[in-house]
Amino acid sequence: MEKTRSYLFFWSCLVLTAGLLLLDVIRIMPSIGMISIVLLGISYLIKPVSINQKADPKAFWALSFTFVILLPSYFYSDNLNYLLEKWQIALPYLLLPLAFIKIPRLSERRNFLIYECYLFCILLVCLIAFGYYLLNQEIINQLYLESRVMPTLLSHHPSLSLMIVFAVYVSYWLYQSKRYYKFTFERNVFVAAGIFLFIFLHVFSVRSGLLAMYLVLFIELAKIAIQKKQVKNALLAGSIFLLVGGITLLVSPTFSNKIANTTNDLSNYQNKGSVNNQSLGSRIISYKNGIRIAKESNWLFGCGLGDINDLNNAIFLKDYPDVTKPIIPHNQYLFYLAAIGIIGLTLFCLGFYFPLFYKKTFTDSLFQTHMLIISIGFMFEAPLESQIGVAYSLLFILLPLHQRFGAQIFTKI
Repeated sequence: MEKTRSYLFFWSCLVLTAGLLLLDVIRIMPSIGMISIVLLGISYLIKPVSINQKADPKAFWALSFTFVILLPSYFYSDNLNYLLEKWQIALPYLLLPLAFIKIPRLSERRNFLIYECYLFCILLVCLIAFGYYLLNQEIINQLYLESRVMPTLLSHHPSLSLMIVFAVYVSYWLYQSKRYYKFTFERNVFVAAGIFLFIFLHVFSVRSGLLAMYLVLFIELAKIAIQKKQVKNALLAGSIFLLVGGITLLVSPTFSNKIANTTNDLSNYQNKGSVNNQSLGSRIISYKNGIRIAKESNWLFGCGLGDINDLNNAIFLKDYPDVTKPIIPHNQYLFYLAAIGIIGLTLFCLGFYFPLFYKKTFTDSLFQTHMLIISIGFMFEAPLESQIGVAYSLLFILLPLHQRFGAQIFTKI
């Protein structure tokens, strides 16, 4: 029975991993993976297994706490339907960490396979998108002048761009591990996949993704130069990446059109023109709205998670009536500042970042990189207000924590 449960846990993680990219095609797929993991956690609660090493639950409890802090909004939110919707989206942050406490950790081989699956799923999505771009360059290049990007299997492009950055790092991590599933040439495939994804990210030209990529690259090269004392190798690698990235940006019409659109968008906003269908202008307004809502409601406790959308829409309707698609504050920190106030935002940061510093977990380069990428995403989006953001961020937080602090059974499975 234990082998069966371990096998089901592995496949549930794979279903969740693949479901991240297939969310727009099979919307229920990520939910199937998460529900399966929760049910397995319950099964281990009902029928425990003999373990060699108990789980250290503190990091998992901290993540679950980030959901608990949303509950008090019930007492000062008028729109309970929206509140329940936000609770439903965030519920995995309560349930999945608790399930991971009870489920014994994966074998290193199966953990490796999950990351390999993630890399190849991202690679497939990007290959399809790039092929479509080559066949429709003129049409897609025009999209970048209209604050849009090339069509992809996953329509939420900011999240996809960050996921690509993480996939590039995963390819490097897989190669560095000097492991492979079956054939030695797989390590060469990891390198090829990483190079293609790095180039594609520049063609894709999503601002947050490019910022995250170069910040991750800078930190990794700094570690090579300082920790490993390989300054020449770090400078050489950095020069190669800058050369490849720079050439791609120079020859890519998508990037030049993105720059033109960004410049025009910013100029239009500064000249108080209409921001309708302009991503940058709408985003800046959403930031201001978040601060304004916090100021006009309650700095300490916010307006209530259930009411933030209504208040935000009211500001757009009054001050920017021409905007047909109002957006919530596109910054996770500002969103929580407006919704649950300074107290709630502080508690969220303590719970969310506690696992990074608990027992020096930041020394895990894969976990460190994922947290960095997610934090950059928090600056330009509110990822935890969407199913894709919750599923992606939580899965790759929990997997390394599970390998580090999860329970370990006597028999290796």
